[in-house]
Amino acid sequence: MLARSRDMVARYPDVAALTLVVLVAALVRLAFAFRSPIFLLRDSGSYFLPAWDLAHGLGFDLSIRRTPLYPWFLSGAIVLFGEELQAIALVQHALGIVTAASVYALGRLTFGRLAGLGAGLLTALDGTLLVSERYVMPEALLVPLLLMTLIMATLAIRRRSSRGFLLTGLLLGLSVLCKPVAQVLVPLFALAALLSTTPWIGRWLAPSQAVARGQAPCLPGMLNWKASACLLAGLAVVLVPWMLRNLAVHGSLTTAGALGQTLVARTAKHDTGFRWHDPRAVEQYADGREAVARQIVQSGIRQRLSDGVIYRRVQERLQLSDAEVNGFMRDLALNVIWAQPAYYLRGTLGMTWELLVGEPERLRTDWKTQNARLSRDEWEERIEHLLGKPSTVHQNEFPRAEAIVGLYQPAALGPLLPLLALLGTILAALRAPLRPALLPGLAALALLGVSAALDGPVPRYRYPADPLIALAAMGGMVGVLQLARLGIMRLTGRARTEAVLAPSSPSAGVPREQKPVSITNPRPQPGRAP
Repeated sequence: MLARSRDMVARYPDVAALTLVVLVAALVRLAFAFRSPIFLLRDSGSYFLPAWDLAHGLGFDLSIRRTPLYPWFLSGAIVLFGEELQAIALVQHALGIVTAASVYALGRLTFGRLAGLGAGLLTALDGTLLVSERYVMPEALLVPLLLMTLIMATLAIRRRSSRGFLLTGLLLGLSVLCKPVAQVLVPLFALAALLSTTPWIGRWLAPSQAVARGQAPCLPGMLNWKASACLLAGLAVVLVPWMLRNLAVHGSLTTAGALGQTLVARTAKHDTGFRWHDPRAVEQYADGREAVARQIVQSGIRQRLSDGVIYRRVQERLQLSDAEVNGFMRDLALNVIWAQPAYYLRGTLGMTWELLVGEPERLRTDWKTQNARLSRDEWEERIEHLLGKPSTVHQNEFPRAEAIVGLYQPAALGPLLPLLALLGTILAALRAPLRPALLPGLAALALLGVSAALDGPVPRYRYPADPLIALAAMGGMVGVLQLARLGIMRLTGRARTEAVLAPSSPSAGVPREQKPVSITNPRPQPGRAP
């Protein structure tokens, strides 16, 4: 039986590796699912309430600050499985299993089977991702969507497929409608599509074996405008209808209008060193509203208020709509940043590194979220009955739940994982067969860099990049092991060669005198007559 299993693994290694990843991910989530309550943030209600209304036929009144895909997902889960929050968490755990499997698939396409298996197992065990699947927040849906987008983009680049880039655009559009931060990947994918058939970058992007087999033909001197147009067309098919809806409802042609609040968080909550209000420069402000808003923000910084509280105070004081206050505060925050560009850049770089390293998940903090006043304030009476306190069973199971979350956390490794990920990305740039792996590494850096630049080092903003960092890190580790193995083989091969050629004694290397052998009178051989 054991021999037969080994034979099956040898014949179907990808099936065996994928099965192992899925099995580990499923077991970890089943062990955790019934030991933990649902976790909530202040924003959870603004996603769940429109979903609940839609599922009960009460319309879909979504704020301009929110994108619609996650509320639609919640509404579908409510229709299929009921409004119990535990059912939603189980569906999100199923997405977590899809995430682990997708990491293996992406790793298999980029760094190879071994790196894909390592990254898939790390993702399956990742305690921070496990906790994120218990939150009523869009990251649980965004992570698998981004991975599927990267898989499709990698296949499209390998095959030079316009249809593949069209599907990439559709998936990327869904990711943007899940959370606007995915917009940062649009130029990255569009550039990859545009350059995929140039003679010097097309071959550089694709594995040399694929080019040699004729699977990736290059068009000399031409950019792949068709592929880039297909990607943008797929993106537009998904995004434009929602943008037109926002224009009709809120008067703003955008996917979501939350940039004003996020920039307030970046410049007034996560970094309090910006100068929002200077009493000596009041006359320089554009109008009275700007002076009032600046004073409110500066006061909020002194009181260490949250960005949401500051934002709402400005909106109520100036009597602005959601779209108006977003645009007003966005422009004001950009002016504040522009006044201190070097300070802003230093802070962004530091926050990006902070997100890359991460911080350990403290389950006890998550555990208390259902009792938090700020979370419950966002839930209206008709759905407040869903917010039960953690049960006695959950309280008793807390130590075991904490142990499961602590099985593996990326932040516990400190800077090791980001450094390995950086090494993996460098190896992908230097070695032709690994060049498709540039997309995951660059996507992780883009996601974290934009999150740090526009909002700040919020720990949950690392969730979408976690699997990508794990994959690039495993690629770096496998690359180092392969280089070490190659070096050892060369050293041992050289040593064997030197051992064969080396003289056996000090005199062995000196040629001995030999007697000449006569051809006409050869030396007689034993057993023969002369």
